[in-house]
Amino acid sequence: MSSADVSFLYNQDHEFLIDHRLAQDGNRVKVYIRFILNSGVVKISDYEIQYDIRNSYIDEKHVNSTTRLDTAALIATGFREFIYAFEFEKTPEQRLIVLEVNNVLRSRKFLIDIPIVGKKKTRNQPFLIFEAQRNVPYFSRFINLDQSVRMVNVFGKSGKYQIQGVTNNRSVSIPPFDEGNVQAPSKVKIDSLYGSVEGEIIKFSTPGYYLITESADPYNGLDILVTDSFYPYYGQFEKMVEPLIFITTNEEFKTLRTADDTRMAFEDFVTIRISNGGRIAQDFVKFYYRRVRKSAHLFTTNKEGWKTDRGMIYQIYGNPLQVFRNEEQELWVFAAPNGGRIRFNFELISEENNLLQYRLARDKKYKESWVDAVTSWRSGKVIE
Repeated sequence: MSSADVSFLYNQDHEFLIDHRLAQDGNRVKVYIRFILNSGVVKISDYEIQYDIRNSYIDEKHVNSTTRLDTAALIATGFREFIYAFEFEKTPEQRLIVLEVNNVLRSRKFLIDIPIVGKKKTRNQPFLIFEAQRNVPYFSRFINLDQSVRMVNVFGKSGKYQIQGVTNNRSVSIPPFDEGNVQAPSKVKIDSLYGSVEGEIIKFSTPGYYLITESADPYNGLDILVTDSFYPYYGQFEKMVEPLIFITTNEEFKTLRTADDTRMAFEDFVTIRISNGGRIAQDFVKFYYRRVRKSAHLFTTNKEGWKTDRGMIYQIYGNPLQVFRNEEQELWVFAAPNGGRIRFNFELISEENNLLQYRLARDKKYKESWVDAVTSWRSGKVIE
């Protein structure tokens, strides 16, 4: 599995999109898979989906160990959306689920890793956030204020839950060549403390980063970012300015942030600084903020996706050519303009509360590549 290329997971234009949610109660493991047909030229009958359970990333698939997900495992459908569920008893050695998606019509195979036990031996909680109206998990990495959800113990037990939040004041990632340290912001607790019982529909009233724990086990929980109703779109120009930090000078960004008329300052920057206006400026807004939206769905953790290390690299460089990962890191590979390769290594630094967070290994060697990529954005040469 460690040699499998999983870059398709970060390509929002891939023929299919796939995501999972996992819960665990002792040795009992339950997994939900959301499979979305993302192209008009494919249909569900083109695919076979199966899984096997392994002891590590370097463990090979064992003979007769594969289980196919057929219609018996299908629990819900939507428009080109198929949600599967399966459950099993794990042994102490088993640490990884490998999902295999085969496009039998085109003879293409894709492997997806689903860790059961991480390197830090964090536990997976027995409950998940569910949609309010359907009996399926909530798959988004963030919750908008106008969305309703509920807490469900997927193993049939009845639970009581506490939900406590802190202000979302996490800083934006610094460029890959900057080896300085960013001071962690202080945690500012949100006044409201939510209480919920099994299956109760809830709505959040304040944006922030929330920890959800079961009252009977306060040390085991899951986290979710709650955003305003517009995210990942922007209802204010003040918010639109923020992602420009990656492609502006310090002086330009300060001018944008302190302008009396933020809309005018934003439009002036785009029409004057981005290849001197015109259609190129319009394309810049279209493609730059499309990546912001994609990062929201791919990389949101305890802050907006574009603010994370992986989101920052994705924002500037786009879809990685290759991605390899194991229980400790992800390696992203991009094609360099000179015909070589640019490689970024992300270390898994936290699995707290079932949320994976990665940190980029920064190095001064990335400065030239970064400047070239930013210059391409500013000159209107980036094409999606």
